Amino acid sequence: MSAGQLGSTHDSQTPTPESVIGHAIGDGAVRYDAAVRYLSALAEASPYVTMSPYAKTHEGRALYFLTITSKANHARLDQIKADNAKLADPRKMRDGAEAEHIKSTLPGIAWLAYSIHGDELSGTDAAVQLAYQLAAGTDPATLRLRNELVIHIDPLMNPDGRERYLSQLQALTGKVSNLDYQAMQHSGLWSAGRGNHYLFDLNRDWLMQVHPETRGRAAKILEWNPHLVVDAHEMGSLDTYLFDPPREPINENLSERTMSWRRRFSADQAKAFDQHAWSYYTREWYEEWYPGYTNAWTGLLGAIGILYEQAAVNAASVKQAAGNILTYRDAVHRQFVSSLANLESLRVNRGAILSDYLDEHEWAVSADRSGSEVLVIPPPADRSRFARFLELLSRHDIEFGLSQNAFTAENTVDVWGDRSDTRWMPIGSLIVPAAQPRRRLVHALLDFDPRMTDTFLHDERKDLENRRGTRVYDSTAWNLCMAYGLEAFWARNISDAVTAPPRDMRPARTDKVPGYGYLIDGADSDIYRAVVRLLDADCKVRVATEPFSVGGHRYERGSVLIRKNENAEDLADLVRRAVNGLDVDLRGTDTALSEDGPDLGGRRFGLLARPRIAIASQFPIATTSFGAVWHLLDERIGLRVSPINVQRIGRMDLRKYNVIVLPNTWSSGALAAIFNKKATARIKSWIEAGGTLIALGSSAAFVASKDRGLSSVRLRRDVLGELDVYEEALERERSARNIKVDPDEVWGTKVPDADDDDGGAKSNGAGTGDTKSLERKDAFQRMFSPSGAIVTAILDAEHWLCAGASPSANGESKLPVMVTGSNVLMSKYPVRTPVRLADADDLRLSGLLWPEARERMANSAYATVERVGNGQIILFASDPFFRGYFEATGRLFLNAMLHGPGLGARQSVPW
Repeated sequence: MSAGQLGSTHDSQTPTPESVIGHAIGDGAVRYDAAVRYLSALAEASPYVTMSPYAKTHEGRALYFLTITSKANHARLDQIKADNAKLADPRKMRDGAEAEHIKSTLPGIAWLAYSIHGDELSGTDAAVQLAYQLAAGTDPATLRLRNELVIHIDPLMNPDGRERYLSQLQALTGKVSNLDYQAMQHSGLWSAGRGNHYLFDLNRDWLMQVHPETRGRAAKILEWNPHLVVDAHEMGSLDTYLFDPPREPINENLSERTMSWRRRFSADQAKAFDQHAWSYYTREWYEEWYPGYTNAWTGLLGAIGILYEQAAVNAASVKQAAGNILTYRDAVHRQFVSSLANLESLRVNRGAILSDYLDEHEWAVSADRSGSEVLVIPPPADRSRFARFLELLSRHDIEFGLSQNAFTAENTVDVWGDRSDTRWMPIGSLIVPAAQPRRRLVHALLDFDPRMTDTFLHDERKDLENRRGTRVYDSTAWNLCMAYGLEAFWARNISDAVTAPPRDMRPARTDKVPGYGYLIDGADSDIYRAVVRLLDADCKVRVATEPFSVGGHRYERGSVLIRKNENAEDLADLVRRAVNGLDVDLRGTDTALSEDGPDLGGRRFGLLARPRIAIASQFPIATTSFGAVWHLLDERIGLRVSPINVQRIGRMDLRKYNVIVLPNTWSSGALAAIFNKKATARIKSWIEAGGTLIALGSSAAFVASKDRGLSSVRLRRDVLGELDVYEEALERERSARNIKVDPDEVWGTKVPDADDDDGGAKSNGAGTGDTKSLERKDAFQRMFSPSGAIVTAILDAEHWLCAGASPSANGESKLPVMVTGSNVLMSKYPVRTPVRLADADDLRLSGLLWPEARERMANSAYATVERVGNGQIILFASDPFFRGYFEATGRLFLNAMLHGPGLGARQSVPW
């Protein structure tokens, strides 16, 4: 873009992008290395620019942000940051006079972020051009921006995804460029570039902070407390340009102050676009209920969070519906103008914005309304999971402490919705006060059941019943306590609780070589990493299928036994290396005799088989589901796995694997085309020979299809005429888990009541009516399927799949699980159902779940285990490790993969 187009003059000593990159901005997408070279040259040449690294990606690429401001502001950046930190936490302020002084002297602080999705290209090029303009511009408008603002530019938030995508486009582009937006040069291949190395959507990672890109970026934003945050995206090629404000539903924790400013900024941005006669729109599809986007998360910190969506052209040109040609240069120009317009809005309104920013945080630390509320979490058995939860709170800059004494919590409500006047809380309980600078973020992350407005519910229902589809854009539930499987309570008040920062609690370790073997307590989820290390060292590892006690310590199901007589002489060294750095209890035992429960030499300790895992990838497997599985196994627990091309599964040598994982899929129909009769027969033979097939979400629905011939589990829509049979099987399953014996009935000494029925299972009439009417009803109900809600699941605590998953709650082992979509799994004996959804009345915990969806999903299967020959099929109705943070159900998934080959399938005995 020329200076003439920008209406600006530039310092000739400042290097232009073209002089370093080799082409003008807008002529083609800037590659990562070229962008870094130019921005480094700009920072070296300009006194107004500094360049700072803040993280490294999984592939080792450094992430940078630029700070651009006047020389005078650069000289006092530390003071600017410190003063702004006082506005963000007014408790640090001496008095009102200091507050007024800071507001009158503090520059506005902006954080402009681009291309968090690697295949949304134009934002990064606009960031490079913007950096040049702000550094080199000599016109009065640019001088005012430098003097009155501190501008941070995060030019490329996802370089791994961008480089992968640009490499694909380069390989797919011919000598003659194609204007057809459907051509492969505009879309790339299966993995494309939206996600990072592990194919995660980083714009959904702000709540979870699973990845280094998000962690580093969030730390800098929390350090600087910006007043304006811009998040530049792209959308479909036939569209125009979308920007703030959003439409309903809007998260109830976003401040009306900042929402008002977003409307003001939108009006200014519209005026800037009107000067060019560019098309744009607001609100239509963009809602902001899920608080995990870049702009939404920073909005909860008090920033004015702005979103852009530019029609994508993928570094080329496309012909739009009206026949006009949209070029890459056009796309970059619109992003550039948007950023300048937002910066000018911040500059012009700086004083009022700073006043509102301070008022917002004075409210946050006050004790009005919910300010006296506290979140309390008793210490769980799973220490490492709890430690990760505390680490996540720290990453969000949320204040908390651990109680140094027992105390009572008053007027409590727990994650299950149960209320109590008082509850006793033990030493070591986590206490998170609501009254703190990050108050809105505390509520957004930790409130159990946020509610959408009645107006939105009416509009959503109207759209659904008129077949226009849902207005919900993303998951409607996300609570971190539920995701981590923690017993948590909101309380109106706590009495006499003394708190302190967390202490390092060292796990038990044995010092001497035991006579019989080693035991590792299964309560802690670090046990999976220990098991992987042990199996990699060729140790023979056994897992307890029943609780037991040895040496005065009680071990739950899932605890590990390593017998000396089954392992090599250097076992002591192998075991110590396996648990090094892990938060697990390792104890030795000189005896196989248990004080309670099964003895250590008996059959209740199953021998694990080393898992040889293949993960299906490529179309139609969903990239984010694949990425979550891959990241969990590769990065989190260090297990060697083989991502395989699902399209070739019918021709592969499957004998190399004893576990195959089918992640969620974009298209069950496309998966059916891949699994033709021959491929399905090969998979079934592999299972019967001892393989474990694990399918998630829509892939589980594919496996359960009545036409597949793999599983006895069925989709609800396929068995509508047999629902009474499944209800009867459910009653027998419940009876088997909740044994009640009346001796009078056994010995015939009880006189039956006249009103007693015949003792059979009670049917609710679900299976009555003609099949056609049931099909019509089911089709209607499917329209109301959840877009991501958290519901209650009931666990069979005695099944190995549930080991370590959840403590008992109110005498029943329960677990919050994430559900989405219309597929409902139905199971009955001989299929085992270790995890089943609750009754309709007790089902919903958080998120939007219409009554029709509750009725369809109630009592359905969430996780099933089915023996097929010597192998097994394990189905999960939804992704158990959703977005890499649903740790509680993640344990179910890890049990399936690590314990499954040994405990659920028959392995041959060596000779």
